[in-house]
Amino acid sequence: MSNDVSSAMADVNIHAKWAATYRSAEAQAFYEMAFDDIARRLAAPRDAVILDAGCGSCAKSVLLASRGFRVVGMDFSADALALAGETMRRHGVEDRITVRQGDLLSIPFKDGEFSYVMCWGVLMHVPDVQRAMAELARVLKPGGILVTSEANMYSLQAMGMRWLKRLLGRGRGRIERTPAGLVNHEQTEHGELVTRETDLSWYGAELNRLGLDVTARLSGQFTELYVLTPWRPVRRLIHAWNHFWFSAVGFARPAVANIVIARKRA
Repeated sequence: MSNDVSSAMADVNIHAKWAATYRSAEAQAFYEMAFDDIARRLAAPRDAVILDAGCGSCAKSVLLASRGFRVVGMDFSADALALAGETMRRHGVEDRITVRQGDLLSIPFKDGEFSYVMCWGVLMHVPDVQRAMAELARVLKPGGILVTSEANMYSLQAMGMRWLKRLLGRGRGRIERTPAGLVNHEQTEHGELVTRETDLSWYGAELNRLGLDVTARLSGQFTELYVLTPWRPVRRLIHAWNHFWFSAVGFARPAVANIVIARKRA
């Protein structure tokens, strides 16, 4: 990453803000349900080791550890890893998670070191997404499984918000159209924050080019509009809809978050 982008992503205040925004009790209930499904799809033995690349404060590492896996959490931000230590202690899983500082653009592990790799909501913040994806593929052994979660450029929420911002003449940052999707460049006091809404067709093709076959594309949260409303009853309705969509419908294309599971060819 550029130094400017790295500075923004390393800022402990950004990680703390994300934790406060996206980790309500209702959101946590959704992720408990989603990770039950992911664990079932992995069909990995107990104590299997999973690399959580870009682990941040280890919220998703904890979900994996609580399902019997051992986790290696990696993030380039020392401040995020300090938060990770607090998260692990709070959930009592320090013995199941180890953390290491490292950059997604140069992952500090050997080729084919992991049978399972997860990168949850992280690639969308990496300008050189192709290089990061290549690194994830490199450390995954043949036959191994990669789980990622990305923001869907063509979700109903994304398209609706783009239309509304154009109508109102609002929006923060500079929007750039790239083959990988729509990238928003926002200046913060600590540097530039990059956020990408991913073109999932491009993403699948890039995984294929790197030797991975997509085996499942699942709906994550249908919408994250709960972060914009101050009214708790409305937020609860949105969370209930997300829960229903994931458990009863599961169609990924209209959902703002898409979970992509891919297997590396032998």
